[in-house]
Amino acid sequence: MVFDWDVSLMFGAGLGVSALLAALIYARRPTATAPGPEGRNRLVFLLRDNQVVDTNFHARRALDGTAGPTSGLERLRLLLTREFDATDRLIAPAGAVGDLLEVARDGQSQIARETAGDIVQLTLTLITETHPDRSDAHSVRAMENELALLRANTAAAPFLLWRQNPTGEITWVNRAYLSAVEARSEDGADLSWPLPRLFPSLQPLSEANGGEAQRIAIHGQGMTEDAWYDCHVTPVGQDVLCTAIPANEAVRAENRRREFTQTLTKTFAELAIGLAIFDRSRHLVLFNPALLDLTSLPTDFLTSRPSLASFLDRLRENRVMPEPRDYRSWRSAIADLESAAADGTFSETWPLPDGQTYHVTGRPHPDGAVAFLFEDISAEMSLTRRFRAELEQFQTVLDAVSDSVALFSPAGQLVLANAAYRELWQTDPDATLGPIDLTEATRQWHLLSAPTPVWGDFRDFARTPQDREEWSAPVQLLDGRAVECRFLPQKAGATMAIFQISRAELHPGIGYRQTG
Repeated sequence: MVFDWDVSLMFGAGLGVSALLAALIYARRPTATAPGPEGRNRLVFLLRDNQVVDTNFHARRALDGTAGPTSGLERLRLLLTREFDATDRLIAPAGAVGDLLEVARDGQSQIARETAGDIVQLTLTLITETHPDRSDAHSVRAMENELALLRANTAAAPFLLWRQNPTGEITWVNRAYLSAVEARSEDGADLSWPLPRLFPSLQPLSEANGGEAQRIAIHGQGMTEDAWYDCHVTPVGQDVLCTAIPANEAVRAENRRREFTQTLTKTFAELAIGLAIFDRSRHLVLFNPALLDLTSLPTDFLTSRPSLASFLDRLRENRVMPEPRDYRSWRSAIADLESAAADGTFSETWPLPDGQTYHVTGRPHPDGAVAFLFEDISAEMSLTRRFRAELEQFQTVLDAVSDSVALFSPAGQLVLANAAYRELWQTDPDATLGPIDLTEATRQWHLLSAPTPVWGDFRDFARTPQDREEWSAPVQLLDGRAVECRFLPQKAGATMAIFQISRAELHPGIGYRQTG
């Protein structure tokens, strides 16, 4: 047999090439041997037909530790989204995107994408070593305990919690967020990763909102009413941590308060009394149309929520309150007005230059607010003045009568007496602190007259409510003068006593004379 060196060389070369290829493939194949420090920092994933077909040990461990999605590709996508921006390009099929090298957002790791036929290999490696060595068992155990504690806390949290990368893609959610997504999704819907955004209108953190809570409503499948949440956005590195706290009760309370305020506003709109309510910062928060009519203040001024001082200044300018003597006393009066109203003790009558009269009352309001009531009492004051003038005129006419006249109310109190009565019985009813009743009046008569049963009979007559007739009787004063007494029933149970002085002396045997 002739040995063919050419064929042997070609066969040997082929064996050498095959061995080299086998060595390269073995070097790239994930190993299941005990991992060393370099293996822990190197995660390898093999993809084919949109599936993770193989991984090394630590890559599989990383996928298993990624909660949420069920498929391996979705878990890988979520794992990469937390660190890299070009997630869709990294896991794209081999024919769609070629080889890539991407650096993580924090700059501490990188990922290399390599393609061979229909296979995609992703190799994730650390650029800088910041984690404790595996030999530091105490540090590793402490980190694992803390991780387990944080996972348990976020899983038990009753509010929605999720994390978004700079592109707005969700990279992590807690159990409450998953439950909310399931409740607001149609039956049988594919909840593959990435999960849908429940709050697409949530604004990112900016100087405009200043990190304040954003109240957002979401409506899901089969929900009878919107679910309201107070959403907060907190920056965490380049990502943002979002929190959504249920606010249904707060929204219902605000709606009830708004409806109650509207009801009060409609009620106050029908009142003839002007109403002005100032909050605890002493700014106008509520007023009714009657206030516009009484104060003549412009609507735009009242709707601008003026302060109490500005409100009173405009009243002064419109001559709707008494003019103070000087500016300093005016300012001190404003302070007194506010404090008095807050204590519930403020009540004044304001006579205005145009002849009108306002009664202003201040009352404390819940939450430190103050309510002012402006009532036009011009008609009552005019009636009171007219009635007082008539009483004065009647008193003048009555004082001109020579006979002594006294009028007692149904309760037996002296309500009216003329000058002749004061002179005859030597008393001044206006000088006493309290009202004079029948007992006190007849006691004074008894002191200045001779003993007589007339005064006792008069007391019984005045206290009888009905079936009364006019009667008269003579009495004699201690100075010897004779007095003819007439007692007349009046309307509503009142009683009038008229005393007429007679120059003739009273003779024994003279009795009562019925004139009715």
